[in-house]
Amino acid sequence: MNIRRARKLQIQGPDSKPCYGGDQLWFSSNTRAMGGCGSVAGANVLRALAQTDPVFLNRIRSSKIIPEGVKDAICSDDPSHENYSFLMTGVYETMGSFEVFPLNRFYDRSDRSSKVFTTLKSTFGLTNVGFITGIIRFARKLGIDLKVRYIPAAFLSKEEARSFIKEGLKTSGAVVLLTCQNKHNVRLFSADSDLTKKLSGGWDSSIRSHFVTITDMDLDRLLITTWGKPGILDFNELAGSWRSIKAYEASLMYIVPSTRKEATSCMLGAWKLFMSGIGHALIRR
Repeated sequence: MNIRRARKLQIQGPDSKPCYGGDQLWFSSNTRAMGGCGSVAGANVLRALAQTDPVFLNRIRSSKIIPEGVKDAICSDDPSHENYSFLMTGVYETMGSFEVFPLNRFYDRSDRSSKVFTTLKSTFGLTNVGFITGIIRFARKLGIDLKVRYIPAAFLSKEEARSFIKEGLKTSGAVVLLTCQNKHNVRLFSADSDLTKKLSGGWDSSIRSHFVTITDMDLDRLLITTWGKPGILDFNELAGSWRSIKAYEASLMYIVPSTRKEATSCMLGAWKLFMSGIGHALIRR
């Protein structure tokens, strides 16, 4: 696994401490902090694309309509916590999530640690279709056209998934993974850790119904970012979790620059990803 590449999403977190990608807990709204993982992944892939595609990077830097804070978050080698939070908020306000009214209002006025809202959800998060349409719409606000390449993960073979992820990393710098009800393990560690000493060991957490950003892979491990930390997923376990009807919405996605026509077509056809996943889950192949 390329340790240098693993650092490409390192940013300043609160109190200038290093973080790896954005953290949904930075949202001031409790409801957004609960259901904003898709928007964080959106911010992460925009930054990864800028670090991978010089033409995209220059378009962002030279734009006269993009706020300086967004430029810093996407283009800078060391973006500030404030500017990255600003980018995340902009993505969320375009991409959104399925907030439940009036529970969202109650939760936003409650203590974030309230255990009531671990059962009584104020948001149902975001679908893969919502991610696709949201990231394209946000890019358009920046004067940029993007399209999303995607593949449903339900009953997807390891060979197909590996090929798709490698192509996404090469082309876009990062791949978004949406895990559905197919729960699997993850090992997380701090962004300033010596990664060469952290690539083995036991699992310390698990994820389900969650967007994460894949930034590198080797034969049987994926390097990801979630909650502002780098993490390791076992690729074999992940692929095994896809062989279940619970993976009906699980998806792999990455962004690439496009024409306006291609971007519009991608938005209008985004429903095909969700329906394909349902179909694969039902026929179990």
